[in-house]
Amino acid sequence: MYIKFNDQVLQLTADCTVSELLRQQQLQPQGLAVAINNTVIAKQQWPVQQLHDNDCVNVFHIVTGG
Repeated sequence: MYIKFNDQVLQLTADCTVSELLRQQQLQPQGLAVAINNTVIAKQQWPVQQLHDNDCVNVFHIVTGG
């Protein structure tokens, strides 16, 4: 299966969740937001949210301030 991850094409195993993708990319979940196909995914859904072929996944670092 192939996905687009922050504008980079990646090949993944068929059963990959958002949490697994972040582990594979060596990203710590603290301070991150994830969107799949332009829909933000709640952090509590990451362990069960399956990725599918041709998904577009964007990971953002959350920044606060004024």
